[in-house]
Amino acid sequence: MIEPRKHPISVPASRLAPLLDQARTAGIDLQGLSRGLDLPVELAALPEVNAISLADYYRLQNRLMILIGDETLHMSARQLLPGSTDFVLRNVVDCETLTEVMQVIAKTYNLLHGGEYNTVNRRSETVDYLIDDRNFPYTDQQTAEYIYFSIECILIFLHCMLMTVSSHAGGAVKSLSIRRPWPGSDCGHLGYWDAPIKFGADVYCVSFSRAEAEAPITLPPQHALSSNAVYQKIVDAVAGKYARHGELQSMTARVRDSLERGVIEQTDVATQIGVSVATLRRRLAKEGAGFRELRREVLNDTAKRLLAEKRSVSEVSDALGFSEFRAFNRAFKDWNGVTPKAYLRQIHG
Repeated sequence: MIEPRKHPISVPASRLAPLLDQARTAGIDLQGLSRGLDLPVELAALPEVNAISLADYYRLQNRLMILIGDETLHMSARQLLPGSTDFVLRNVVDCETLTEVMQVIAKTYNLLHGGEYNTVNRRSETVDYLIDDRNFPYTDQQTAEYIYFSIECILIFLHCMLMTVSSHAGGAVKSLSIRRPWPGSDCGHLGYWDAPIKFGADVYCVSFSRAEAEAPITLPPQHALSSNAVYQKIVDAVAGKYARHGELQSMTARVRDSLERGVIEQTDVATQIGVSVATLRRRLAKEGAGFRELRREVLNDTAKRLLAEKRSVSEVSDALGFSEFRAFNRAFKDWNGVTPKAYLRQIHG
């Protein structure tokens, strides 16, 4: 078996289980599927393999949507036939700005899904694309965790759909808001985003620079607007981010990226980056840094930010992964010389 490519932006094998279960139910040969997509792992060997790249995940998703005959992959009680995304893209041909493109995409997907789940809001400095899935007709077998992951992947798909329409979308994202309360060690897919991420939001939101969103655009030829083009854009975009993570970022920056996404155990960070723990330590030392110190800095910065957002001390303790409330109290006092409650009094009065 070929070992999977390891990158900072990846999808853990556990995320693939629902897709592979559907494939088996549909009688799809997983070994043949692996060969047909030229995947670096045998799908039948999962979950022994830790993860696959985000690009390979989307390639797998695209093929299964076609084979199963549902672009929602049975997440929705309302099936979307293959070709639905092509239909959405055909409707943007008369748009003159990204804002108009987003409005058409939102309106068309609402039509297909039978509800007002997508909206576009113009604000003073941003144009926001929102997805409110709180009343979406999910099928019964979907877990909250899998729904978080799936909608987060839809946001990436949306961004690449917009980049397929216009290059203006590439660097236009200002921030991202998602409903997931807090990242865990299996959220490598969020490494796709270069913009700040807010967790625990009521609805999903991608905020774009209004200046970029309302600048005139020139659409590509109609034949270039297709779901296949979007998936290729995802592969290209993720590949570019892999290169940037792997070649331009220091090890210190890469470790910080992982820590800020909630991956706080040294072995998990090393796995996500794609190096051994020994290599991680050696390269950090070469840059004059240490894992323990970086983790303390990131956890402390995160704790202060959450407390400033008026989160309770117990919520912050849980969010940072402390096994008990008192352990967080001790750690915070070691870092700052005051307890979390005293810090709250200092900043909130």
